[in-house]
Amino acid sequence: MKSLFRVLSLSAAVVLAPVGPAAYAQQTTEVRMATLAPSALLWLHAIAKDQGFYAERKITVKDLVAGSSPALLQAVSSGSVEAGISLGDVVIRAIDQGAPVVIAGAVLGKTILRLVGGTGVTTIKQLEGATVTAGAVEGGTANLLRFQLQRGGVDARGVKMVALTNSKDRVVALGNGQVKGALLIAPFDTLAEREGMKMLDVYTEPYVQTPLILNKTWAEKNRETAIGLTQALKKAAVWIYEPANKDKAIEILAAYTNVPKETCADSYKFMVLEQQAIGRNLEVQAAGLENIVKIDQAIGVAAPAAKPFELSRYYDPSFLAGK
Repeated sequence: MKSLFRVLSLSAAVVLAPVGPAAYAQQTTEVRMATLAPSALLWLHAIAKDQGFYAERKITVKDLVAGSSPALLQAVSSGSVEAGISLGDVVIRAIDQGAPVVIAGAVLGKTILRLVGGTGVTTIKQLEGATVTAGAVEGGTANLLRFQLQRGGVDARGVKMVALTNSKDRVVALGNGQVKGALLIAPFDTLAEREGMKMLDVYTEPYVQTPLILNKTWAEKNRETAIGLTQALKKAAVWIYEPANKDKAIEILAAYTNVPKETCADSYKFMVLEQQAIGRNLEVQAAGLENIVKIDQAIGVAAPAAKPFELSRYYDPSFLAGK
């Protein structure tokens, strides 16, 4: 009888073992992340996946690609997804209108958009009255292009803006003369340059092009996971600035965007070494959001601010602080 009892006890232990504390420790939490199409805008996200920074936090990120920036914001705002890497101008407008989202960090603290001239265009002034594209015809990216044209002495009201949301399509349009100028993100700006086109301008001031955003209700109820997600991207932001990681970072971007490594090497030079566009430690500068608003005001699409800019209205630094 004692032998039988020992056998039954051992059998029960085998059956029950998987549900013990060690097994639970291996479980991960899924977070649905809304993104745009693969590009250097999402370089840190690709790094965090490849290097296991999400996995270290016991998080599995499920990517859901949105067709547009407003659609991405709506997905996060509605709770269809828990998080997203959005465009800064869209987030500002949404929060001003009461959307339940919050910025947890700056994936890109400066823009990686560069104004590229089409075949035969070597100066911004040659874009006077021309057909140009910033992807969309309105919103933050289009407004940045209008600002750059205005700053370069071009009447932005006289250009024709056309919608070409795919970066590769913009490169083709520059080459065949469909447009004379375009804002391009890395690594597609380099592809255009290698086809003989000229870089005309880049905005170098702080500009939160892509913040990490969270659904506020979800983040409040799942604070540990929200912090873990933010910390994983923060670790990627630190990792990419380490010189020893340069080659691997280039390899990750090349695989993620399906662009040759040598092109991505130029993107590394511009984004990491020159523009230093990736938010160091994912920190959000007030100027990075405020400059988006000032650009809108400068080109006349927004009225002067009635009160001082308040960073805390949009950004909660506690997720970066890990508290």
